[in-house]
Amino acid sequence: MHIGERLSKLEQLFEKFVCRKAPNTPASLDSHQTATPPSSDGKPAMSCKLPPIPSVADGIVRLLFTSVPFYTDLRQLGSRTWESAPPIRTLADKKDQEPVDPIRRALVALLPSQHDADVIFESSNGWMILNGMYKPSKEIFVGKDPETYALDMSVIAEQRTIIVARTLLHLATCICSLPPEFEVSRLRNIWNLDATMENYVTTVTSLVTSSDEQLLTLPGLETLLLLATYNLNIANLRQAWLIVRRAMNLAHLMGFHRIVQVQSIPPVDAIETAAWIWRNLVDLDRVLGLHLRLPFASDDYPITEDLAPHINHRSRLATLCRQVSELDGEVTPQSYVQALALDEKLESMMKEQPKEFWDVPNVPPTARTLESYEVLERLMVQIWHFELKIFVHLPFLLRAPHESRFEYSKVAALQASRNIVMRWFALRNAGITQACARFGEMGVFIAAMTLTLDILIDMAMKEKAEVQKAKGSDFAMICRVIGELEKLGKATTREKIAARSAVALKKILSSLDPSKQTQGKARLTVPYFGTIEMDYKKLPVRPPFDLDSDTAKKLNSEGTGAHPPVFSFVRNALWPTVVEDCDLDFDIVLFDGLQDMDVDGNWVF
Repeated sequence: MHIGERLSKLEQLFEKFVCRKAPNTPASLDSHQTATPPSSDGKPAMSCKLPPIPSVADGIVRLLFTSVPFYTDLRQLGSRTWESAPPIRTLADKKDQEPVDPIRRALVALLPSQHDADVIFESSNGWMILNGMYKPSKEIFVGKDPETYALDMSVIAEQRTIIVARTLLHLATCICSLPPEFEVSRLRNIWNLDATMENYVTTVTSLVTSSDEQLLTLPGLETLLLLATYNLNIANLRQAWLIVRRAMNLAHLMGFHRIVQVQSIPPVDAIETAAWIWRNLVDLDRVLGLHLRLPFASDDYPITEDLAPHINHRSRLATLCRQVSELDGEVTPQSYVQALALDEKLESMMKEQPKEFWDVPNVPPTARTLESYEVLERLMVQIWHFELKIFVHLPFLLRAPHESRFEYSKVAALQASRNIVMRWFALRNAGITQACARFGEMGVFIAAMTLTLDILIDMAMKEKAEVQKAKGSDFAMICRVIGELEKLGKATTREKIAARSAVALKKILSSLDPSKQTQGKARLTVPYFGTIEMDYKKLPVRPPFDLDSDTAKKLNSEGTGAHPPVFSFVRNALWPTVVEDCDLDFDIVLFDGLQDMDVDGNWVF
């Protein structure tokens, strides 16, 4: 019986643990427990309602809970009354703790040190971006002074994701616009300029510009403008055209084409910025579309007379671009009448500006002021004016050897080409050709190519001595252009347009070399002019497309590289046809993707 009582006490002790009762509150237990009625055999039945624990057992329990840490925790767990969880601190309670944005954190990590940023900003010829492509708020400039043309990296790091992305593209464009003589040793944390540019652009492209949501803002559209400018700088004109098209689609969605029609009284900053962005997009779309022979994305925007003279003139030139592009068709008497009418408009616009507007300016090499910006912008407007004149007359210049009525077009196109070359020399003398987004290199290439083709035509129809006497100054001008372009191209890999322009011009001039006349015909594909076939003492022509050529065979090819070749149907009416009644009055150009590659000396857009 004595053993049975002890077993009963042990069973009651284990029951206490199972029921999770607090061992240190015997009074509470006593008030809720009742005696267990005996069973039929006289033994107490199992129940969670335990009788009072004797003092010996209570002492054992206390010993267990106080001597072993694990049991101590269980004792505390059982004795505590449950309380509500502590309140969660929200952003309203602590505003300085914002949720971590992994994209923003990745972009901020790429920002250079303030020292490196200052060196890039003060050395780059791309300082005009801050007036031409976008206008950041005063707070993010160093010392909050826009005249420093330098941005404060610590302030940028605290801005929104799209502002940080825009700044990285600004830095990439400034690095691309560094002069060839820049020493990378001046930077502390940047060792490879090309890799840094590519890293900035690749990261922003993959993390930010891939999402339309972040771009549907004013800073978002400015980011796309900077991205297009960067691609223009590195000779990716097709990629730049696609980016501009995307920006214009987003701007259409935001109603910018309607905003530009509204004259806000009083002026509203956001509306004026939107209208300014729209005008920049339209102007860039016209420039790229005309060079690439691609359609335009929008109608003309209204021109207000209160703009600066160079901005007003640039806007009027953008309006004429559509009419110039329509000349890219069959050369007929009617199209020649249209060309003469456009030439008259350009002459009239030229006379409306004061004489000093057209003087070749003295370009300041280092001054970074609003006056210097206006001088460079006026120079670019002059180049764009004369380039349009070349586009108007070039189809008729190439036909002038056969039809004397086109002689005026020949004279007008050649004079416009000389005007462009003289203005590019002014940029080269100042050492800041990079200040204008390589637009000067594009213009001087078109001009030098026009002068070169004229010399080739004369060499095929006249005596060498006669051509040397009449075209000696033009030839000397072309040789200097090639020399300057080669010097730029060899000094740095960033001058891609200059390097490729020099190669194309030298290849065309090589057809004048008597030692190469036995090599037969040479074919070259160059921007805007298309595919040209040249032979010694013969007129340069555009060859008809051959379905049996290697190019045609690649159309159905699956490609051997990472992707199949990209092909484009090009119809270029610049050149008179060699074969009459040719059904395939077009050419097919193959690309290695959107990147412009120099393959076998053929620079192809």
